[in-house]
Amino acid sequence: MRQFAGHWYSGRAARLCAVEGALVGLSLWVTGRHAAGNLRGLAALIGAAACVPAALYLADLYDPQVMRNDRARGSGTLKALGFAALFAAIIGVLGGGGLPKGALIGTFGVASLGVLLARAALVTRTDEDAHSRVLILGAGARAAEIARLIRTQAFGEYQVAGTLDPKLDLGAASNDGDEVLRAVAGVEPAPPLPLVTVAAEPQPAEVALAPVPAVVPGTQLIVAAPSASVEASVAALPAQPRAGGVEVGPLAPVVQLPSAPAQTLQIAAGSLPEAVKQLRADTVVIATDDAQEPLPVDELIRVRLHGVTVLPAQRFAERVLRRVPLSLLRPTDLAVGNALTSPMSQAGKRIFDLLMSSLLLICAAPLLAVLAVLIKLDSEGPVFYLQERTGRGGKPYGVHKLRTMHNDAETLSGPVWASQRDPRVTRLGAFLRKTRLDEVPQVFAVFRGNMSFVGPRPERPFFVNQLKQQIPFFGLREAVKPGITGWAQIRYPYGSTIEDAKNKLEYDLYYVEHRSLFLDLAICFHTAKIVLFGRGAR
Repeated sequence: MRQFAGHWYSGRAARLCAVEGALVGLSLWVTGRHAAGNLRGLAALIGAAACVPAALYLADLYDPQVMRNDRARGSGTLKALGFAALFAAIIGVLGGGGLPKGALIGTFGVASLGVLLARAALVTRTDEDAHSRVLILGAGARAAEIARLIRTQAFGEYQVAGTLDPKLDLGAASNDGDEVLRAVAGVEPAPPLPLVTVAAEPQPAEVALAPVPAVVPGTQLIVAAPSASVEASVAALPAQPRAGGVEVGPLAPVVQLPSAPAQTLQIAAGSLPEAVKQLRADTVVIATDDAQEPLPVDELIRVRLHGVTVLPAQRFAERVLRRVPLSLLRPTDLAVGNALTSPMSQAGKRIFDLLMSSLLLICAAPLLAVLAVLIKLDSEGPVFYLQERTGRGGKPYGVHKLRTMHNDAETLSGPVWASQRDPRVTRLGAFLRKTRLDEVPQVFAVFRGNMSFVGPRPERPFFVNQLKQQIPFFGLREAVKPGITGWAQIRYPYGSTIEDAKNKLEYDLYYVEHRSLFLDLAICFHTAKIVLFGRGAR
């Protein structure tokens, strides 16, 4: 992950975007010379080439998760290029007059070929060098959660190199003075278990351990997730004492264990820096359950001096997930950090809010006039409705929206979350909610200063009081003004349960911690796609 203006983003996606942008530019340079002096033809070539990255973006193929899922077959990329070809052909028919024969096809073809080659080189690679390797310092629930997040939600950006219990003294000698062979899989401390099984007959040699290796004292042999050299290493061990004091020859061949396959690494570590070096870790994550647990501070400083990043669990999770997981959050984590606001940032934010709200209102004004007529024709009731919402610091304010439900829809039910196929929603209201057009009148609350253009979703006081009692840290989202769009709105679908509210709070807390003009612009850019495809609305 890389950081710009306080916001974490996928380094792999950024590299891919830059490379593909350069290749599209190269295709224009190669074929655009044929359109010299023909402005209309040059515009057609630019439009045809731009269809390629635009189609990939609209298909979410710059999202790390989608890229990783698509890397095996590339079906998503091929479909996106197919749609891009269709729109490029339409552009060619409308504006390609006067271009030399084959110029438009050449531009699109070179751009598409470059994209396919770039993705073959940067996305489909599966070697471990493409990962950032993480050593987890901890042996409890927080360490297990960090390992799970890396395996399931890092999407190839990070890989667990190993785990280390900070209570272990890596330099201490073993109790019996003998060399002990142990296998420790997962992040939970395990009792010493023999790694190998003595077989009656030789079998193919292979060791398969769980994908999270562990580090134990240097007097023990550490087998961290499987390699072809394991059998040779085991065979090289000195003879082991057996029952009755009888010493026998080399151990029997290593046989397959019933566990998940992973890549093997074998080390014997006497200190934390040594473990980091041999595991080739570039990040150490402190994930101890007890905040007061002693840590090897001197060794952590040493690994930092050697270029290794050391992070607490919640800060690392913010990088990977671009949200703040509540399962790893402690109250002190939010009490320490940079200032959340300043007079300069507030002034810049206010100017941004006014500019974006004015632009939205100018563009949507003709459409709002048409929608007002349609709402009156569709059902009885006013065009707009006023609803109370909770603003910054818990202060209530009134917000206007286009009416999407039948008049007096909550007379009997009271305040309830909207649901799929909600019977209270009118026929036109379903379309307005799907396209988010009912949200446009909120710009008037932005002009009054009650809202920002970008911020957490404004909630009704009735729900806020409930959620504050059931979700820790929920009130922290009131540190900033609510917004028409926001980080949680574009990263998570519409929520109608306590669990949904908890998940969205994690994105809201990330925005509160990392908000900047760059992040606001990125949110506005992605909002256009969300609105275009009607994602996450009810």
